[in-house]
Formats: sequence, C-alpha cells, structure tokens
Amino acid sequence: MTTTLAFPFAVILSLALFSCNSPERKTTALTNDLKNTQWIIGSGGIIIPNSEKEYILNERDTTFITNIQAIDFLDEENFISYDSWECGNDCFTKVYGKYAFIEKDRLEMKFDSISKSDFCETPTEIFRQTKKISFHLVREGSQLKLIRK
Repeated sequence: MTTTLAFPFAVILSLALFSCNSPERKTTALTNDLKNTQWIIGSGGIIIPNSEKEYILNERDTTFITNIQAIDFLDEENFISYDSWECGNDCFTKVYGKYAFIEKDRLEMKFDSISKSDFCETPTEIFRQTKKISFHLVREGSQLKLIRK
C-alpha cells in the first residue's frame, strides 16, 4: 500500500519541481520610480522598435505643451510614447507597450502596437511577436538617459 501511494506522490512532486513553465521575463523587486510619470523626449524621437540608440528624457510638468515627443509611464508596467504637434500637422503617432526593470539600471521595453491618427497614410501596426528593447538607464540630475543595449 505504501509503495502504491509513494510512486504517484513522487511523480507529482517531480513534475512540480521540474516544470517547464518559467516566467516570460525575470523582474526584480526594484523600486519603480517611473510609474505614473511623464517625460518629454529631448532627443531621440518617439521610442519605437528599431529606432535611436540613445534617448534623453526630461521630466514633464503639468503645463500643456505642443510640439513635443513624449513618453508616459502609466502604471507599474504600461507605457505610451507619442508626439503632439500644433494645428496643421494632423498625423500623430502613439506607441503602446509594457516595461519592466530587469536590474537596478536596466529597463526592458516590449512594444505591443504603433497607431497613427486618421490623417496618416500608415496603418496601425500590431505586433504578433512582441518586439523588445533593453536599455541601460542613466540618471543625470532631473534627466534620464536611455542607452540601447
């Protein structure tokens, strides 16, 4: 009787220990001081896959500003990168995705989609295979520098 119960128990235990399911990305228990913040992209343009190697971000205040490229870290994992132009330029871009700290000074961004406003000739891109970029994060005073890895 003991051996008949021991074998199923050993099988269940070994399946639980050696399961192939692992998290998609490893995140650490780091303080996320980017959540609920808004940044103006000083150089580098909208953050998109296959783009610039370096971005300089300046923290944005609550003043309404046009003619900018910006990124908002909406919560603990979602971001939106976008541009805002004066009247006359009616083609606007928005990039949606998720972000996570992988190390204290390393940020991983995953891109879900790039949408364009009604007046753009380019259709919305939805990525079936999520595109990823890893950045080294450097803080210089009130600026953030994202350097692509």
